[in-house]
Amino acid sequence: MSYKIFYSSLVNSKIFMVYLNAEMQKKLNIYVKKYNQQYTKCLIRAIEIPINGRPEELVRQMFIHFLIKESELLANKIHIKVEANNHDIEIYKKQKNDNFKPHQTPLIIVEVKREDALLQNHYNQIQRYLTKADCNIGILYNYQEIITFIRKNNHFEINYLKSLKDIQELILQNNNSNDDGLLLFEKAQNGNFDSFAALISKYGKYTTNKVVFKVKHQQSEIEGYLFNIQENKVYYKICGQYSKKQQSFDYQDFEKLISITY
Repeated sequence: MSYKIFYSSLVNSKIFMVYLNAEMQKKLNIYVKKYNQQYTKCLIRAIEIPINGRPEELVRQMFIHFLIKESELLANKIHIKVEANNHDIEIYKKQKNDNFKPHQTPLIIVEVKREDALLQNHYNQIQRYLTKADCNIGILYNYQEIITFIRKNNHFEINYLKSLKDIQELILQNNNSNDDGLLLFEKAQNGNFDSFAALISKYGKYTTNKVVFKVKHQQSEIEGYLFNIQENKVYYKICGQYSKKQQSFDYQDFEKLISITY
């Protein structure tokens, strides 16, 4: 790298850092404690974070600030996790019914980097995260650039966004297209066995989710997992019991679904 290119890169980095600091001071609640250490509170975790020498954390808080403070269209539509599953930020579809909260994959995984980081060096990282989490959208963000990754089969479509407002549209599109099974759940709550069968095929095959339901001629509710349907019978195991013996009931004895929760 020539001296001129190096110097230009250094100047640009300092300019962006000035912009980041100015926006950070304007939007985040930053305060000083002993030994002149600066702190802010994470907008999601509500924990105190020392920020001196942690530019990546500042970039993360700026990204979160946009999602929860500046984007009115995203209010009550998303749920955000920070430092979950080794990911900087995970964005989930907000589940509307407390009785229907099965395990779900993130809508978007976001990896933030310090403002002078070269995002191209982290392509493999975000692609690996998306594949492992079975997530279809990833974002690399360093305050200067926003790069999106759309996973289609084994291929990644890479695009540059102009501003954080473009992320809002990306989230809304994916949020609306995501089938959360809520309509099936409501039908199964009203005793529709076909809807129940569709839901346990999707959410009840593993130990990940607990399915609570009732069958006719039995007073107590049943908590089960590891479901499978064979002919006219539904087989399952009781949650919390480690016996190898499966339980079962005839499909016509199904009364109603109560909840599916992670």
